[in-house]
Amino acid sequence: MKKWIIAAVVLIVLILIGFNVWKNTSTTTVSVETVSLKEEQMKETVMTPGKLTLNDEQYVYYQADKGEITDILVDAGDTVEKDDELLQYENNELDLEKRQNQLQINSLYLELDDVKKDHENMDEELNKDPNNEAIQEEHDQIKMQQQQKDIELEQALLEKESIEKNMEGSIVTADVNGTVLSVDEEVSSQGQMAEEAVMRIGSLDDVIVKGSISEYDTLKIEKDQSVMLTSDAAADEEWEGTISYISDLPEESSAEMGEEEAGVTYPIEVTLEDDIDLKPGFKMVIEIITSDEKVQTLPIDAVIQEDDANYVYVVKDGKATRTEVQIGSVDTEKMAILDGVSKEDAVIASPSDDIKDGMDVTVK
Repeated sequence: MKKWIIAAVVLIVLILIGFNVWKNTSTTTVSVETVSLKEEQMKETVMTPGKLTLNDEQYVYYQADKGEITDILVDAGDTVEKDDELLQYENNELDLEKRQNQLQINSLYLELDDVKKDHENMDEELNKDPNNEAIQEEHDQIKMQQQQKDIELEQALLEKESIEKNMEGSIVTADVNGTVLSVDEEVSSQGQMAEEAVMRIGSLDDVIVKGSISEYDTLKIEKDQSVMLTSDAAADEEWEGTISYISDLPEESSAEMGEEEAGVTYPIEVTLEDDIDLKPGFKMVIEIITSDEKVQTLPIDAVIQEDDANYVYVVKDGKATRTEVQIGSVDTEKMAILDGVSKEDAVIASPSDDIKDGMDVTVK
């Protein structure tokens, strides 16, 4: 009886082992869908935030050293051209310096005239008695006095030029053509912060987008490259532009929390090709097109990335063959394939984790 029980147990174990072996061998063939290389237009881009700003503008700040602003000659909304007068300063101290300087000049002229007359008289005396040492000594002293007065007069005249030049700065003129966008008369009083502008001038019809790129992106970006611009304020719109300026000098950005060093960025400017209804100050997204060409592509799900390698599974003779590929541009749907497979290869479209190299597969 015991022999029958032992034999039954052994039989059951053998049946279970056989079932598992059958199950494993029967599922090694997987049904898959395949794709092949497809020629498509792909763009490679660099994205960075930007800000819509006036292309050419002027801020006029209060300058305490020029005195008090006595007259603002334009109003907000006025159209001005370069060199138009904007405001006028009055500097009482400078006016006083000018009057004192003029009095000094007048006095020096009078003194110089007296010294010249004395010099002429001594010349006559010396001609009459050239060997008289006392007359010679007095003559030399008067000559030296005349030279000293000449120097003092020249210094006073130079000071006059300096004062007049400073007084010319009492009239502030426009540096650009445009519209007076704002006027703040309260800033015109003394004691206000220098950062506050009395007025701002610019053209609302002439705007650019300013941004910055990393030191690495400068290797891929050049002047006149095409740009697509978008803004969260107008989600359904986009505008074309071109890179018009890339700074040769970097600007240091603030280090982010946890970073030891600040990143280095380079300022850029984008000229718009399209009209834009947004106002200066709006935030923009700058998408710089670094390449735009026809390439051979595969769906992004067909390519597996593992460490530094990229590979696909190609169906050959009914088996999944792991094949390493070299990729290029990438977007949300596809990858450019530079090397590794050809148009004739049947690439598994979206390989699951169960797919292994050398596994039997059937194409749907």
